[in-house]
Amino acid sequence: MDRNDIEITDIDIRDSFRYAGRVFHGLDELKRVAFKDSDKSVRMQKSPYVVIVSKHYPCFDSEDYANESRYYQNYYLTTSRAKAEQICEDYDKAEEYPVMEPMFSMSRIEEKHLPYIYYHGEGNTLQIVQNKHAEPKDRITIEPRRHDSSFPNPFRDPDPIACLYGPPPDFEDEESTHKKGWLDFLLGK
Repeated sequence: MDRNDIEITDIDIRDSFRYAGRVFHGLDELKRVAFKDSDKSVRMQKSPYVVIVSKHYPCFDSEDYANESRYYQNYYLTTSRAKAEQICEDYDKAEEYPVMEPMFSMSRIEEKHLPYIYYHGEGNTLQIVQNKHAEPKDRITIEPRRHDSSFPNPFRDPDPIACLYGPPPDFEDEESTHKKGWLDFLLGK
């Protein structure tokens, strides 16, 4: 596959994304729904399928072996039960569906691998790897972020807070403020 056909998108591990009509809410949900080679539950699952292929961080001494708990992880997404089963069967071989950090493995990525999501095992970034030219049904799309409702809105909060033009009007004055017009309010007229 040509490097120019591969699209890599970085997202936060908490971001939501959609694949094959299903919304996944970040890395935690991917981990929860993914299955490995030892899982025989592929036949019981509904599409889309998520199969995790992971590789332990390298260990160089006994302290590493005792304390290292991180894994490089690929989450292969597919709507095909046969492909999900094939990934599970090839898990130990790791040749057909290897753990591939996208930026360093571009030459190894084949169309059969796509789409997949790579997680480095630490940090707050996931990398979505997919074919730029894939049909919309075969693509991962990022869901719009929901804004946290805990952000204070000075025009709805009864407690005045400092802002550029001084404290907002009292909560009771909000109706009269709308009648005067926004520009008049900002200019203090």
